[in-house]
Amino acid sequence: MRATKSRRSRVGALSAMVMAALVARPAGASPADTGAAVDPATAAQAQPAPPSPAPAAGPVRLSEEVVVQAVRAEERTPVTKTDIGRDTIDLVSRGQEMPFLLGATPAVNFQSDSGLAAGYAYFNIRGIGQTRLNITLDGVPLQDPEDQALYFSNFGDFASVVDSIQVQRGVGTSSVGSASYGGSVNFASVSPSDRRGLEAQVGGGTWGTGRATVAGNSGLLGGAWGLYARLSGQTTDGFRESSGIDQGTVYYGATRSGARSLFKLFGFSGRERTQLAYLATDEATLETNLRANALSPEEKDRFGQDFVQAQYTHLAGASTTLMAQAYYNGAQGWFRIWDGGRENLQQYGIDGHFVGLVLGATHRAGRLGLNWGAHANDFTRDHFMDVVGGSRAYVNTGRKNELNTFLKATWDAGRARLWADAQIRHARFEYQGDQPLGSVSWTFWNPRAGVRFDPSPSVGLYASVGRMGREPARSDMLNGEDDASLPYDLRAVEPESVVDAEAGVEVRRGRLVGHANAYLMEFDNEIALTGELSEIGLPVRRNAGRSHRRGLEVDLAFTLSPRWRFAVTGAFSRNRIEEWTQVYDVYDAEGAWIDGTSVVHRDVPPLLTPTAIVSGAAEWKPSPALGLLAGGRWVDSAHLDNTGHPEFETPSFFNLDLQATVSLARWVKRGEPRVRVQATNLLGDDRQWPGGYSYLYFVRDGAGSDALEGTSYYYPLATRSVYVSLDVRF
Repeated sequence: MRATKSRRSRVGALSAMVMAALVARPAGASPADTGAAVDPATAAQAQPAPPSPAPAAGPVRLSEEVVVQAVRAEERTPVTKTDIGRDTIDLVSRGQEMPFLLGATPAVNFQSDSGLAAGYAYFNIRGIGQTRLNITLDGVPLQDPEDQALYFSNFGDFASVVDSIQVQRGVGTSSVGSASYGGSVNFASVSPSDRRGLEAQVGGGTWGTGRATVAGNSGLLGGAWGLYARLSGQTTDGFRESSGIDQGTVYYGATRSGARSLFKLFGFSGRERTQLAYLATDEATLETNLRANALSPEEKDRFGQDFVQAQYTHLAGASTTLMAQAYYNGAQGWFRIWDGGRENLQQYGIDGHFVGLVLGATHRAGRLGLNWGAHANDFTRDHFMDVVGGSRAYVNTGRKNELNTFLKATWDAGRARLWADAQIRHARFEYQGDQPLGSVSWTFWNPRAGVRFDPSPSVGLYASVGRMGREPARSDMLNGEDDASLPYDLRAVEPESVVDAEAGVEVRRGRLVGHANAYLMEFDNEIALTGELSEIGLPVRRNAGRSHRRGLEVDLAFTLSPRWRFAVTGAFSRNRIEEWTQVYDVYDAEGAWIDGTSVVHRDVPPLLTPTAIVSGAAEWKPSPALGLLAGGRWVDSAHLDNTGHPEFETPSFFNLDLQATVSLARWVKRGEPRVRVQATNLLGDDRQWPGGYSYLYFVRDGAGSDALEGTSYYYPLATRSVYVSLDVRF
């Protein structure tokens, strides 16, 4: 986690991509549409309606969906979204980090440090990294407010406790926490079952990978209470040398449902140990050793994270619900890296937490629907560095708080729905350390509006436009440093903003479920990656002036019969930065550094943003006891920097995965045993290098002429890998 646990990333592929298209259920399709082959038309009719109060007459039991109603888009909200149900998650999950499962949705790319779906892994939406997205669990923020960072590796096997996911692309709807600058992801946790039960999974595979997890439900206690707990442990040696990971997490939950109220508590405590692999490898080394890792076994980390949220929702009348929610999120730990001369092993640590309160209300009056929310939180984190075996070098503290309120309104007029959403968000950051940097604050007005029209029960059309502003992260303001060595101006990096226009069509006709959309995202002062790493491995970013991302996205699923199902997703885009200034080192012919210079590049593509990502999948279920999934994923090349130079790109690649599931219930009568075999990179391609960075420089000859040279560095994907697991339920 280094000082803020940011990591240099790479785009990867693994077995979740078997379901690359199957996982990506089009907006408006039901959760059943993403599991075994079903009739989409029938399933679509079963789509749960947005949470709403029942009529006053008779007893009322509130749905669990009220837990996330404030931040999720309803089915007919005119934004671009994908919903993923529990059946889909269960179908492909084997303990992968969540970015690898999210990578199956349109325009989502993912990456990993170790070469596997374990440890430090990240995702982006439309080329926009997760620190510039909005990520929530049960309607409260998961990212730390200081750097808007989130490390799924802190709490392994997270997918096992996620009941559903909504991915919004573009500015989406108002939420809490970090700004939904390029998109948002909302996770809803599982809830205790009304039936008592026990389940367990154990598995292992290539590269020393192993996993064991056990979960229990109390069943309904006293007619109202339900309890849930899960213990998960995972380990792997990693594909790259010295990139092993060990994770252990306890998840827990409780609910109490009454006639007019619902209480839900959910939390986790996770611990991880990782050997670091955040540096990419140069191409020449990869040709001889694909698993090379420039970091030594002594360069490692130890981190933990603790999270808990409690929500109470009350049905105040036939048309009104009220909600109050409190949460705690804390992280602590350290990582070790050698100094530049490899003389001292430096230990960078953090210890911090944030607490918050969320209030909300919904009201329905005829055709008018209202959804109001408010959020406040307070964050404190200490940063420090010690020399292992020596003394403390520094300590500083970051403090940040946020106030946020929004109002969403819908007006239903027959086949049309009008939608408006307005948010005011205020954030303040303060740095306390040896350099007196003081504090800085920002206030953002984020409006959105749209319309949806359903010309028939099977077709929906929508369009929307919205604006979102976002403040720089701590690492942006400190130029990637953990402890300010200069009197940085906290206002030097300007806030970024985007105007996003979305238009799409959704179709549910017969056995076809589909979604297609176009988008225009126009950025001002985008805080873009430079492709550089700071001395402690943090990515360096700076304002890029004006830029844009424009594209088309498609998500289709076709059920040929109860046995056969096919799906395809595609994301195609043209992305440009109008003007980018790149800084270069200049060396003489003998390799001695002379000077630095800068060159302005115009109309260039942003780094690590493929222009096309296409996935296809096929599912065959010849019997209830046997299921086969095959999936392919093609990722176009992407630039390693913002100069647009064609020689410094990731190669395009194609990945093929296969999964087989066999039920043993015919031979074993208890426990509903099921065996799964998942093969990744089935073709064994050893040149899947989809992420990395470059180092560009000039060499000056005796006549004073400069020649551009450089080195490309890549994060390799694992070669052919196999994982076998056994699931049982009692």
